[in-house]
Amino acid sequence: MADHFERVRAADPCDLVPHRSLKKYGPEQLTVRGSGMTECQYLTGYSDPAKSVYSFKIDLHGSFSARDAEDATEERLGGRKIYREEYSTDQESHRSCHYKVPYEGVEGSALALDVVQTPPRGLERRPWPQRCTAAKEYLAKVMDGALGLPPRRGRAVGVLGKDPCARKDALVKALGSAYRPTDTAYSGPYACDLTLENRSKNQKLTVAVSFAFHVRQRPGSQSRQFKSKQTTIDGLYAVRSTKELGLTRTCADAVELRRATNSRKNDAHYVSVHLSSAKLELKDEDDDFGAPPVSCAVTDELTKIVLAGVR
Repeated sequence: MADHFERVRAADPCDLVPHRSLKKYGPEQLTVRGSGMTECQYLTGYSDPAKSVYSFKIDLHGSFSARDAEDATEERLGGRKIYREEYSTDQESHRSCHYKVPYEGVEGSALALDVVQTPPRGLERRPWPQRCTAAKEYLAKVMDGALGLPPRRGRAVGVLGKDPCARKDALVKALGSAYRPTDTAYSGPYACDLTLENRSKNQKLTVAVSFAFHVRQRPGSQSRQFKSKQTTIDGLYAVRSTKELGLTRTCADAVELRRATNSRKNDAHYVSVHLSSAKLELKDEDDDFGAPPVSCAVTDELTKIVLAGVR
């Protein structure tokens, strides 16, 4: 998966939008990347409130398992198997269509497409019978190119294209020789989890590094178990959060590397580092479940190491 995720990060889903073929739905309104940065949503239609707007969202990394295939409807397109999904919680099912195309030789990852029609303001949300025809037409335009994951045309900026595991050796070193790394795993193209253990302290540490797009993050509601506050790390706006849930304790930094640029204000580049502590094992039946303490000062140090790799 690491090689596949590297190719996903190197590609730009917005390079693949077939602008010319979408003109029949109206002029382009907005093109934005999704929070996971592997997505590109193209909105097209007329600003006239009496006309519909259409959303075509492609995702270069949609999760897809054998169980998902069983629950989907298998179809064929251009010699490939494609899967049409229905979501029981989808309130837009009568005017939307969802397809996934698994990557060959890559388990758990698929090219995904979501197409939705938004009707004119104030009008009843009627079915869109052509929704899946429109989706397959779009998919036919982008499928072969997207599955090839071509390198982006422009320069990658901020966290785009960056490897969340790139600084793993420096992170492990910063935690000290008492902590032995036991696992490094990608949970997505832009998410990396490091697991370490300290036998003398009976402690397991997890360092989770992720990159994403967001609206500006704000401190959340406070409670005895959860606290957050606005802060500054390396001169950048950040929100620090702590959680104490008995079994685990966590300190996390969410740092705004680049401010939002689009009209939705949802493409600010964020670097997030979570340091979580838990017990390795219970010594005996009377041992409590309480997790060892976790240091926010250490979390800040780890965050600065990650920031040094993306700035």
